[in-house]
Amino acid sequence: MSPLVRKIIGTWLLIGCVMVFFQVLVGGVTRLTESGLSITQWKPLKGIIPPLNEQEWNAEFELYKQKTQYKTINEGMQLNEFKWIFFWEYFHRFWARFMGFVFIIPFLFFVLKGWFDKNFFRKISVLFIWGGLIGVYGWVMVKSGLTGTFVPPIHLSIHLVLALSLFAYLVYMTLSVYRENSYELRVASCELIQLKKLSVAILIILFLQIFLGGIVSGMKAGLAANTWPDMNGEYLIPSALWKFQASVIGFTQYNAQDFWGRIFIQFAHRTTAYTLVVLVTIFFFKSRNITEDKLFKLALNLFPVIVLLQATIGIITVLNCVGKIPVFYGVLHQAGAMLLIAETVFVIFHLTKTETK
Repeated sequence: MSPLVRKIIGTWLLIGCVMVFFQVLVGGVTRLTESGLSITQWKPLKGIIPPLNEQEWNAEFELYKQKTQYKTINEGMQLNEFKWIFFWEYFHRFWARFMGFVFIIPFLFFVLKGWFDKNFFRKISVLFIWGGLIGVYGWVMVKSGLTGTFVPPIHLSIHLVLALSLFAYLVYMTLSVYRENSYELRVASCELIQLKKLSVAILIILFLQIFLGGIVSGMKAGLAANTWPDMNGEYLIPSALWKFQASVIGFTQYNAQDFWGRIFIQFAHRTTAYTLVVLVTIFFFKSRNITEDKLFKLALNLFPVIVLLQATIGIITVLNCVGKIPVFYGVLHQAGAMLLIAETVFVIFHLTKTETK
């Protein structure tokens, strides 16, 4: 690629990263405001146009009134209140469609101009397959919740992991365009291998943590123990795990009575968070002096800062789970997860593009 072509393609991919980042945040608001079931039909083309008059609004509202969520928790809701939850689900779907245009139109232009070699074309094509899969699964997720009060936590979690894995892939592809050169490291080959393994382990555990976080959100598990560093006064393993009967029903179908499941998933989420903080700290002390590249060095120095910031936001979110899940802190926690993913992918990319000295 010429420098100009590289810059144009890199900018396109960077815009894609920002758009996916924003889409995940909107998805978080949609989930935490319990708006996801407000649109009861999937209309890939016709659904672009929202209700334009009172008659159309009432028709959409009537469809929602037939669903269990309305009959269970929203009975008596006024039309203006419905419009509010409808807005978030509509905007989430609209933004997904808009992203499709932003990706597809420049992609076709780049193909016609012959700017992609075969290898890069295959890598970019993955984005469209992945994005389409996320869209289809999004409807499967919504449809699974239309017969109940809420979307099953397991579907929320899978949808979130799919979206954030696409974000991670986009970040890596963007870096492959902007930062294609190799970087000399002051580290032996065996030490570099260890750092690579540790960074990949961090990324794997991070995605496990995100999966657990999706379940925590879907189960409203923060309401079961909104204290820290203890869990309802207990500092080690919460006694609820052996005092109550184990149950997994809350993982596959929202159940406000599944106290054991809520305590278990929050305990697992907290434990994994502590593990990540420890591993990132170890990685930082092992790698902080391995490079003179300013941007890479900055990323290494920010690694422990970002993971500690994310853990802090998580703690604040838990402490504010009083009666309901705090939307602002919940979404901020999700944004922190994406920043931590981007940081981890940045580090892994540079470790794979290195020459040992």
